[in-house]
Amino acid sequence: MQEKKWRVELSKSAFKHLKKLDDKKAKKILDNLQELEEWENPLLHQDIRPLVGQLKGFHRMRSGNLRIIIELDRINKRIGIHAIVPRGSAY
Repeated sequence: MQEKKWRVELSKSAFKHLKKLDDKKAKKILDNLQELEEWENPLLHQDIRPLVGQLKGFHRMRSGNLRIIIELDRINKRIGIHAIVPRGSAY
């Protein structure tokens, strides 16, 4: 296992939504987030895209039909998970 370069922190609402998911989807999301912690620059991950408009400064990570809204704190090496929502209501 590689050294963690980033720390993932879930907001209360993201954690609440994660608990509502079935075990298979929740495990996939947790595995994806754990993988991000090991990247030197998580923004280079193939499933991450920047958001525009009112959400400029945030990024989204795709996980099946769910979208994970993230914000990177480069100084503290923290990946903040703000929301985990279905694709149609993500933005």
